Amino acid sequence: MLALIESLPADAPGRRWADVLRLLAELGLRPIELKHLSVRREAGSGELIWWCSYRKRSGGGMTAPRRIHPLQLTDWDGRRMDWNLLQRWQSGLLELPPLGNGPGAADAVGTYLKRQAGWKSLVERMVERGERAVAYSFRHGYSLRGHQLGIDAGSMALSMGHSLEVHLRSYPWSSQSTAAQAFARAAAVPATIAPA
Repeated sequence: MLALIESLPADAPGRRWADVLRLLAELGLRPIELKHLSVRREAGSGELIWWCSYRKRSGGGMTAPRRIHPLQLTDWDGRRMDWNLLQRWQSGLLELPPLGNGPGAADAVGTYLKRQAGWKSLVERMVERGERAVAYSFRHGYSLRGHQLGIDAGSMALSMGHSLEVHLRSYPWSSQSTAAQAFARAAAVPATIAPA
């Protein structure tokens, strides 16, 4: 993702699209949610937070507006990428490109990406691995980073704006090896339950 973002043109449109990709990746957004994104001051703490007012229809009704917790990407050396997205958004210094009408944001992102050499290269590498790259790949990467950081599925589902059931069905990161690692970590923690 970082190589793709860095490969975009350095002109004004390229910088705007790079910020689109940064937002999608760091916040795990659906492309349409870019149109429903804002910064709010949290009532209790006064902290500035990301807020998404998008309400998606689902089998169980409508999703609720929500706070979004950013997960910064890291480079190959483990350094977190600090793009100052929230501060730039809040101060009006982060300008997005046109994203189409209605639900056309995903199409706009997809159309832009398909024209970029860095995206074409990424798609080719993914195909070689039996995987595919789509506009939602930035959202999928957010979910994977959360899993790798040990954030529970319920918390990830809340930040991503879907139910726990949808999250578990859509993002099955568990495997035999990760389950074994999770239970090994748990076994290493001293018991906190007092004997009866």
